[in-house]
Amino acid sequence: MGRGSLSCSWTGEDRRTYAKWWRAIAVFYGCMALLVLGIIALTKPSHVVPNEAGDRQTWSARLQGEQLNRNADVAGNTR
Repeated sequence: MGRGSLSCSWTGEDRRTYAKWWRAIAVFYGCMALLVLGIIALTKPSHVVPNEAGDRQTWSARLQGEQLNRNADVAGNTR
C-alpha cells in the first residue's frame, strides 16, 4: 500500500496540538535529564583533595622534574 493512499490533511488546530504535545514531551524529558544529572553530581564524591597532601605531591613532582632538567643541562655541558 503506498503512502498516497493514507494521506491526511491536517488542520491548523491539529498542527498546534501536535506541536504542543511534542513541546511538552521535550520539556518533560529535558527536566528528567537535568534531574538525573543533578543527582549524579550531588552523590558523586568530589575529586578535590581537602588537605594539602595533593599539593605536596605536585610540588615534589615539580621539583623532581626540575632536578632531571638540571642533570640534563649538566650532562650537556660536560661534553
